[in-house]
Amino acid sequence: MLKRIRIRNFILIDELDLPILGGMTAMTGETGAGKSILLGALGAALGQRLSAKSVLKDKKSKAVVELEVVLPEYLETEFLSKDIDFDTHSVFRRELLPNGKSRAFINDTPVKSADLAHFAGQYIDINSQSDSGLLTDIAKQMELIDSFVASVEERIEYDALFTALKNVIHEQKLLVEQADTSDLDYLEFLFHELDKANVKPGEYDEIEELVRLNKNASDFNDQYNELAHLIGGESKLLDQLFTVESKLARLATSDETTEPLLEKLLEVITHTQSIEREIRERIKAAELTVDVDALIDRKNQIDGLIRKHRVLDSEALVEKFDALGAQIKSIKDKDALLKTLKAEQLKLEGAIKTAGTKLHAKRLEATELIQSSLAGYLSDVDLSKAKIELVWQEQPATSYGLYKPQFMFSANPGSPLEPLNKVASGGEQSRVKLALKAALGKHITLSCQIFDEIDTGISGATAEKVGNLMSQLAQTQQIITITHLPQVASKGSTHWMISKSSTDTTTESNVYTLAPNERIEELARMLSGAKITQAAKNQAEALLKAR
Repeated sequence: MLKRIRIRNFILIDELDLPILGGMTAMTGETGAGKSILLGALGAALGQRLSAKSVLKDKKSKAVVELEVVLPEYLETEFLSKDIDFDTHSVFRRELLPNGKSRAFINDTPVKSADLAHFAGQYIDINSQSDSGLLTDIAKQMELIDSFVASVEERIEYDALFTALKNVIHEQKLLVEQADTSDLDYLEFLFHELDKANVKPGEYDEIEELVRLNKNASDFNDQYNELAHLIGGESKLLDQLFTVESKLARLATSDETTEPLLEKLLEVITHTQSIEREIRERIKAAELTVDVDALIDRKNQIDGLIRKHRVLDSEALVEKFDALGAQIKSIKDKDALLKTLKAEQLKLEGAIKTAGTKLHAKRLEATELIQSSLAGYLSDVDLSKAKIELVWQEQPATSYGLYKPQFMFSANPGSPLEPLNKVASGGEQSRVKLALKAALGKHITLSCQIFDEIDTGISGATAEKVGNLMSQLAQTQQIITITHLPQVASKGSTHWMISKSSTDTTTESNVYTLAPNERIEELARMLSGAKITQAAKNQAEALLKAR
């Protein structure tokens, strides 16, 4: 239920902090005083769409609407799934900014306005005179109908099958659109071009690395060639070492003390020969490692393919090749795939026929109960001679079933039954909607219903009955109603008075909770107009005593 509403800078409201009590709250005031403004602010806090710029009283400041609510505990899991802190006492807030944008919050957590509407819609129902939802909206009618009978399992089964059917039909549509055989030749040309290029994963990076290393190797080779020339080239370092070795060997035959020197020299010669061999191997290896020109040509080829196919890099080019192959296969396998999907569609349609028939059987069980319940509520709103019947029309499978409901209505005995939304007058439609809402509220968990002049077009004894019905609903729900009827307003346990005051420069709407004596004055005004008579006051007192 709603606990408090705070409003700042919203149309004609400068600042408002209003507690909201349980039971039935009646909201009255002269035409143009601002009743719809308060309802609009309430709707803003509950996620309804609106133009932010159009609601700012001071165009330079933001408007803020904050609503304290008591939430059912079953919403906790869904709150937490959206990373919203949950409390049974929560705050919904909407901020409307001068730039035309808006922000929404639940317990200070930023959310989308659609989240406000989603959560509010599970326990609050706003009804207006212009709201023909239950009269024309099949989804809302189904909500009412299904609330009268335990059909949860049947509904879950049907919903799952219908979702599967939609997916299969969608897959067929995509296949037909994407697998156009007229594109096959072009796709195969692109595929064969990439196939011939044979770009491998990681190849491009490897080419870049080899080119870089080869450039470095070229610089090194110049130095290695110079070293090889010094060791075994014209400088004849090794030849000189061999000459020294020969002289030392001859000397050693007559002087044994030179033998250690000879051994050391032989080690030097051995190491020098090893160095020369390794240097020449490196020179040879570098000369045979890569063909740099060929590598650069390959890199340029891959770059051209990347540009042609408008991809980011060579890895994406490989993915493009795989995707083309899959697409070509899909086109070539189109008939087989379509045949498989069509068979699945026929299978699902058969299953939906069975599940839909089971679901409809449950709804047929509820039909008599619904008609009986509505008949009782129609009597409560002074339409006791009216007749309403629920009939069903078979149709192709839809999200809500194989049959669509049609409420047939006759206002007077002997008049033929015709569609409710076409034959009922404005006043009759308002009362029928109230009866439907009463039935809905009885069978669906709604903690608050808000009626915006839904009693328009009625008066007298009928207004008395409508007020009594709202009061009856208020025993189990919070009811807030905007009304011009004193008979309805008198039934409220709380009475809000909306008034408008003006100066030379500004106009402001105000909302007051009326004390008992003030209620008498307001009801008397509603009864007699601007000039309040004693008779009107007496009648107002009588209305309050009778509630």
